[in-house]
Amino acid sequence: MTGLDALLLAAHEAGDGRALVALYQEAAARAADIDAACFYLTHAFVFALEADHPDVDRIRARLIAEGREPAQP
Repeated sequence: MTGLDALLLAAHEAGDGRALVALYQEAAARAADIDAACFYLTHAFVFALEADHPDVDRIRARLIAEGREPAQP
C-alpha cells in the first residue's frame, strides 16, 4: 500500500469528503494512463458534489475534456 492509498483509506474511514476530493485529484495526477486518471477524477467529482467543494466545476471540465462527461447539464 502506498502512502496515498493509506491517506485515501483514512479519509474514507473518517468521512472526510473534502480530503477525499484532494486525494482523488492527486491520485488522478499520478495515474499511469487516462483511464485510471478519469476513474479517480470521477470519484473526486462525486465527493466534490457531496461536499459542495469549490473544485466541482474544474473537475467536471476535465472529465468533459476527456469525453467522460457530457457537456450538456
